[in-house]
Amino acid sequence: MQTNYYKLLVLVSCCLLLFNKSLIAQKQKNEVIAIVIEKLIENDESKIDYTDLQAQLEYYFDNKINLNKTNEYELQQLIFLKHSEIIALLNHRKLYGDFESIYELQAVANLSDENLQLLKYFCFVNENNKQLKLSELSQLGKTEIILQTDRDIEERLGFKTALLKAQNRQYYLGSPFRNVLRFKQQISKRITIGYTGEKDAGEQFFQGAQKSGYDFNSGFIQVRNVGHFNQIILGDYQANFGQGLTFGSGLSARKSAFVLNTTRNFQVIRPYRSINEFEFLRGVSCVYEYKNWQWVPFVSFKAINTNFINADTSYNSFDGFTSFNLTGLHRTNNEIADKDNVNQTIIGLHVQKTYKQLQIGLTTVKTNYSAPLLKGDDLYQKYNFAGNELLNLGADYRLNIANTLLLGEISISDNNALATTHTLLIPVDAKLDLCFLYRNFSRAYQTTFNNPFAENNDGRNEEGFYTGLSFKPRKSITFNAYIDFYKSSWLRYQVDAPSKGYDILTEWQYTPNKPTSMYIRYRYENKEHNKLNNSNDLNDVLAAQEKQQLRFHVNYKISLLIETESRIEFSMLNTANVNQSNGFLIFQGLKYKFCKNKMSVNARLSQFSIDNYYARIYAYEDNVPYTFSVPLYQNSGTRFYIVYKYQIVKNIKLFLRYAQTKYSNVNSIGSGLEQIDGNTQSDIITQLQISF
Repeated sequence: MQTNYYKLLVLVSCCLLLFNKSLIAQKQKNEVIAIVIEKLIENDESKIDYTDLQAQLEYYFDNKINLNKTNEYELQQLIFLKHSEIIALLNHRKLYGDFESIYELQAVANLSDENLQLLKYFCFVNENNKQLKLSELSQLGKTEIILQTDRDIEERLGFKTALLKAQNRQYYLGSPFRNVLRFKQQISKRITIGYTGEKDAGEQFFQGAQKSGYDFNSGFIQVRNVGHFNQIILGDYQANFGQGLTFGSGLSARKSAFVLNTTRNFQVIRPYRSINEFEFLRGVSCVYEYKNWQWVPFVSFKAINTNFINADTSYNSFDGFTSFNLTGLHRTNNEIADKDNVNQTIIGLHVQKTYKQLQIGLTTVKTNYSAPLLKGDDLYQKYNFAGNELLNLGADYRLNIANTLLLGEISISDNNALATTHTLLIPVDAKLDLCFLYRNFSRAYQTTFNNPFAENNDGRNEEGFYTGLSFKPRKSITFNAYIDFYKSSWLRYQVDAPSKGYDILTEWQYTPNKPTSMYIRYRYENKEHNKLNNSNDLNDVLAAQEKQQLRFHVNYKISLLIETESRIEFSMLNTANVNQSNGFLIFQGLKYKFCKNKMSVNARLSQFSIDNYYARIYAYEDNVPYTFSVPLYQNSGTRFYIVYKYQIVKNIKLFLRYAQTKYSNVNSIGSGLEQIDGNTQSDIITQLQISF
């Protein structure tokens, strides 16, 4: 089978080379955004929805930044830019006057070639910014409709209804198809309306528990630049203030190859277009700006999914819930019983004052649940939030001194527990940038939503110090590195004692010429976990777990039409009482455009051999727009995928994606109702994108 895949790739490549006669230089929106997102998320879990990150970049792709009007805050929304590059761009404009052309960016000192190319897709100069007349609104309106359906080819256990009924077990009530509808209507540059509906595989559709259609429905109306109101959002939205410590809904990138990307640079409020069914707000919010003040009130009323416990059980003497159900899946009767069973109310206010070089913000957030959250009995849960109400107060700051940026946030929860984070960004010179970050989150700190820069996901019980470095000794060479030390003063899940650890990443990037780019990356992680097969000796509970990863990656543009990517990666894990675990991944990818850019094909073939989950390797994959794939590789086998795009007419695009993983050392895949009998897992995605 593996040989056949290689033959197929070679055959397709040759056919396309003979068929095509044109050259295309301009990248499409999805390609540009994928370049940025891949560096941010390539080591994260595979099933997380990153639409929030894509939406922010997509907004500035469609509503480009005017380089002659922009400021530091707006440029920070382009998360691939370093602070020193932003300062260099603004200083260039201050020194030489307004930009005459987008190509003048080549003269900006300290701007990398990669970011120079990316900026051309997100910025412009000298556009006529006339005021819109009412008669022009309909002419500037843009509509986008996306219809997506996908399913697994092999049948999962949950769909074997007759067998599971005979065994008196839970089973999936709906079809194996997953369907998504996305709609966005933009009326001029001021008004945007959006809707997203999703049915997961196994959920019912227009029947049973989902009689109205989609299991998840989300929508918003956004109005921009009306008087002193920068934004007004009604419906579903996300909010992020300061460094995301007091309040930050939605996803944010953590440690990555963007070693200086430790600050939170989201718009304070933004419409919600993701299909994550938990981390968003539902209500109304606005951004009111007057002189140097900014006011952001926000209100949210939403029913959430929880694991609910009734009072008539032996667990507790009153109703309450033990945890949040974050999956958003409602396929079985038990999962449906968890849907929308607790009401969540969030009310907050963020106030910000901007001085010449200093920005100060204050945030207060009150959260209420219609039923109490019940604390678990495990010792590591001792400081978890319990009850109906939670209050958070925070203060954030941002100070620019001679191109050096100091920023941070201090927050307190109503149990008097403190959390703080502070970052210092120093552009030493045109070749060297440094970043230092210190964070200290109390073990008892509690909050509703937050996403600060941290090792762990909960923003508490952690103290750490991070140092990042980006050095460019020559135009063609860049060296990036970070080291992060962290510790937890209290227990964590599967860590039954106070623990510590550190991470190191180094990366050399080399671009000898425009068609060729490559990098070699080494990552080392040393953190403490529970020992396996351990005795009851409380003084010897934890063991250091060491994981090393080495990657070599090459991109080569054969022509303006053809691009290849090659990677080889190794992983190795050492821990006490366990044999060493090793992993190996190699892949070859091909991207091809033809027929005057009406069609494109992206394909990749991977070979992997990974001992177990602990030595797992992640690799970002191309997918249809608004769908992300970062599969986890373990066991041994091959994986192949192909993404096909065809522009049927000017405003209609068709996307097809087929992926298959074939294991050589397992007889079944997955567990529980998700189990597949056999060693092959395949899925197919079809998406139709209509814009007019």
